[in-house]
Amino acid sequence: MLKDKKMLVLGHSGFIGSHLDLLISKSEKWNLIGRSLPDIDLSNSKDASRLVPFLAPDCTLVLAAAAKRQFGDTLETFGLNTEIVENVCRLLEKNPVERVIYMSSTAVYGEETENTSISEATQVNPTSYYGINKYTSERLLKKVCADNNTTSLVCLRPPLVYGPNDKGKTYGPSGFSAAALENTQLTLWGDGTELREFIYIEDLCRIIEFLADHDFEGELNVVSGKQYNFKDVVTTLKQSFPELDVKSKPRSKKKANNAFDARTIRSLLPESFRFTPLELGLVKTIRGFEKNG
Repeated sequence: MLKDKKMLVLGHSGFIGSHLDLLISKSEKWNLIGRSLPDIDLSNSKDASRLVPFLAPDCTLVLAAAAKRQFGDTLETFGLNTEIVENVCRLLEKNPVERVIYMSSTAVYGEETENTSISEATQVNPTSYYGINKYTSERLLKKVCADNNTTSLVCLRPPLVYGPNDKGKTYGPSGFSAAALENTQLTLWGDGTELREFIYIEDLCRIIEFLADHDFEGELNVVSGKQYNFKDVVTTLKQSFPELDVKSKPRSKKKANNAFDARTIRSLLPESFRFTPLELGLVKTIRGFEKNG
């Protein structure tokens, strides 16, 4: 069957991109094209120009390519990620697409910022190279899309995303699940009670697919409105792994609670949409890690 819509996913082999690839490949609507390292280096302008044949007026571009935080929150990583977005912007100037969905982050609000009612109207205050890059990239894309007067832009700002195949095994549900399976010691900073949002990867991908064919434009916090803390993750995992070895270390930074106002995203999503509860998300994460070794 001929699929009538084209989606170009940059970073399709990464954590978010690979799950999105799996979801969209089952769709009867979208013809997915994926590009990632080592096939294409988006930080190299000549290499990035190979995308031109795919950039058409009927294309939705999902930009999920980036050097990840686990490689270090450094000026070098900031520069690399900025080059990626700059090169994509240069291509969009001459080859406008119908829609761009950019994977930004709630890090634009500041990781050490104490705020329990964050909305899209909250003033940005990035405190890391990662967060500064995400906001810089949003502004660059917004400028280019406005200038070409063709491309609609959605900047998605998810908090901590977790799930199977998260090779970074970052501090939180993914890393804690991996530690439980590998029977290694888990380090909890402080008492682990700072408020956070944890979004399951499949929920994020379902939202991307929904917004790819929606008329919403602008910034959107991908949040459920349900807060957890890191201690909740440990407590849930201990139900299945009672011998889980947890060690507490003094905080290296001041404790800060982050909580989000979910009214905007709730107004967009279908009433039938349900976010995955932490307990179920951890079960699915564990199963995914077990399946893929």
